[in-house]
Amino acid sequence: MRNLLLVSTAISTFAIATPAIAQDAAPQSAEVLDDSGIGEIVVTAQRRTESIQKAAIPIDAVKGDDLLQRGIGNAADLTRAVPSLSIPAPGAGVASVFIRGVGNITTSSYNDPAVTPSYDGVVLGRSGGVFGAAFYDLQRVEVLKGPQGILYGRNATGGAINVLPARPELGVNSMGFNLAYGNYDQIDVDARANIATGENTALRIAGAYMTHDGYNKDGTDDAKRGSLRAQFLYEPSTDLSVRLGADYSHVGGKGVGGNYLGAFVPIGSGYTFVSSGLAQSEGFNSEASRAWISTQLGGPGLDFRRPMQSDPSQDITYWGVNAEFNLQTGIGKLTVIPAYRKTRERSEFYGPAFNTGNVREDTKQSSFEARLAGKAGMFDYVVGGFYFNETIDANNIYNQEFVLPIQTYTAKTESLAAFGQLTAHVSDRVRLVAGARYTHDKKTVNGLINNIIAVCNESAPPFCIGQMPHLPNFFNADDAIGWLGSNGFINTNVAISPPSNTTKSGQIIYPMVNGANGIILKTYNNINDTDTFSRVTWKVSAEFDVTPTSLVYATVESGYRAGGIQMVDSPLKEKYKPEFITAYTIGSKNRFLNNKLQVNLEGFIWKYRDQQITYFTVDSNGTLISSNENAGRSTIKGFDVDVIVKPASGTTLGAKVQYLDSKYEELTLTSAIPFDNFNCPVSGSAGTTSNGSPIISYDCSGKQLLFSPKWTVNLSAEQVVPLGNDLELVTNVDTAWRDSQWAAFEFLDFERVPAYWTTGASVSLRAPEGAWGLTAYVQNIENERRNLTPQSSPMGVAVAHYSAPRTYGLRFSANF
Repeated sequence: MRNLLLVSTAISTFAIATPAIAQDAAPQSAEVLDDSGIGEIVVTAQRRTESIQKAAIPIDAVKGDDLLQRGIGNAADLTRAVPSLSIPAPGAGVASVFIRGVGNITTSSYNDPAVTPSYDGVVLGRSGGVFGAAFYDLQRVEVLKGPQGILYGRNATGGAINVLPARPELGVNSMGFNLAYGNYDQIDVDARANIATGENTALRIAGAYMTHDGYNKDGTDDAKRGSLRAQFLYEPSTDLSVRLGADYSHVGGKGVGGNYLGAFVPIGSGYTFVSSGLAQSEGFNSEASRAWISTQLGGPGLDFRRPMQSDPSQDITYWGVNAEFNLQTGIGKLTVIPAYRKTRERSEFYGPAFNTGNVREDTKQSSFEARLAGKAGMFDYVVGGFYFNETIDANNIYNQEFVLPIQTYTAKTESLAAFGQLTAHVSDRVRLVAGARYTHDKKTVNGLINNIIAVCNESAPPFCIGQMPHLPNFFNADDAIGWLGSNGFINTNVAISPPSNTTKSGQIIYPMVNGANGIILKTYNNINDTDTFSRVTWKVSAEFDVTPTSLVYATVESGYRAGGIQMVDSPLKEKYKPEFITAYTIGSKNRFLNNKLQVNLEGFIWKYRDQQITYFTVDSNGTLISSNENAGRSTIKGFDVDVIVKPASGTTLGAKVQYLDSKYEELTLTSAIPFDNFNCPVSGSAGTTSNGSPIISYDCSGKQLLFSPKWTVNLSAEQVVPLGNDLELVTNVDTAWRDSQWAAFEFLDFERVPAYWTTGASVSLRAPEGAWGLTAYVQNIENERRNLTPQSSPMGVAVAHYSAPRTYGLRFSANF
């Protein structure tokens, strides 16, 4: 609280000084600004069109043209423009997104994101590949920080990312394209056309294709994606508009890769780390990596590991249709947004030192939002309702070589909400805002999880080396048991069923018959459950226009993310609770010196309760599971400073600084041997597994939240130099510094990402009106591949997921 009070005092003092500074500038209105000054970004984050400088909320936004100029081609690149954002390892159908340390690391599609993604005004149930495939022909991208519990389609505790495509324009016929070629055989092309099909109608079509070779020797960390988008606008009058949209994207290639850093070897009561000696660019399936993993013993089979069974691959299709109807009525503007989206994924991937996993998922979502925005005397109001329905049909495998988890399930989510927000114009300069939202969520999961486990019962060398089955991928347990029988490992007719078994859950034991002192354990858990969650979230704020170009605001708001049901082999861990947040914010947005200087300040405290986390633990059988659990309480506090200065015509300098002080006030993790490598004090026992192994509790309270660097700095510079009347030279430099940060819940030394700089630059020769341009660009000038997503695999192996190396190329752009 002390830090927030200091920041609040600084902001208040700054606001008091604002009129004096503003008086030094030439008189001007907030809307009419010098063309040579800082440009405006128009946002719709509060369900109305306004300058970002007039939006009394924590928000960053980047215009479409700036995205291209700065080389931001997917959501992960946004971190170069938004200090609060972290996207450590963008995956396929599911991606990890964090804002100020709030997010979730998961490969399970039934987990709701803490940071809600939206595309063209439609909330998406899942983050992931569509973000990478949607970044072309954009109007802008908005990043909202903190809970979005009032006006947005679904509750989000960490924030929201809104990807907004460029819309059709009436009376305009235009075309344009961007064509780039770079190292790693990168080809990146996008094109768009706006066609005036009539006096009141317009059509906009855009498409994109991007590919590059893998950054690793095994071909992973590559890219191959293509997208197509069409929108039709009908606007017969100023009171009515109808916009229809459709989009299609396909994501292919091998996908995200990784590297073996080394292994943790048990010594006494602890572990020692032995480096693999592998280069950063090997990947999991290079010749050197295949040789190294073959020297490692894997549990619980206690046999040497084998290389990956197959190459990874991505085959993900996204498509959707949506509409937006706007009607100006006597009581306000009515907006209706219906949408339908579908995803099909058939992918093979490498987990954290697992063998090859396999995802087969089909996701359907439909949503409907209606809202009315209007004025009544001194009040502005927004009221509305929202409906969301999602169904996921999945059959997934997470092969750990001696453990084969098989998940088959249907997960359904249904969400209903009613919301309203009222703004009272107390005077021309003072506004009070209050809002509330009631949300009712219903979650249903109907499925079966099986684990096929090869267990060696030897406690000393040579263990079961050369005798254990290395399980191939099967999509149902009967096929896996049949394979074990046909290959002489078990007699499928000889099985032991413990009396504790039920029709819901249990285990079947098959003695091994090939001479190995071991067993095959088949566990099962039938999950057929429904849970409901309801919550009222609220917001109150005050806004004060110190001058026409300076705003001060203070806000208190709450947020909520529904609990859920998960596919785990443990009835005790099937459910997790909702999480809750209360966020306190004070901020100031200012333009000075005839629109040549922008200074925005924000101080904040976020208080979390029952924050949801995902980590590897064990179930009651001692089987490894990836589990969603509630961490207890956490606190995040800090401040943002955002400065833009335009000291001369053609020169723009920017600096964004974020300070974060984050801490888990309550965080207890549990595990059992041999998955007990945690760098937190042991706090006691949480019982025993069914085989008698103690479940160990670790007290990780006081640790910094994941992906919450204490200091983050983004610096940028642009210089435009006229070359006569027909040409101009434009140079851009962006650099970002991230302080050290934790990236995994074991809190092992290698899981702390060291502080680092990363820099990009471009030089463009272009026509002043943008008719054409030729750009040379480079990213990661330092050519340092950072391990942004370290993982301590439960297989006893430390793995790394590295950022891209230095990339560079040429881009030609044209507009007609």
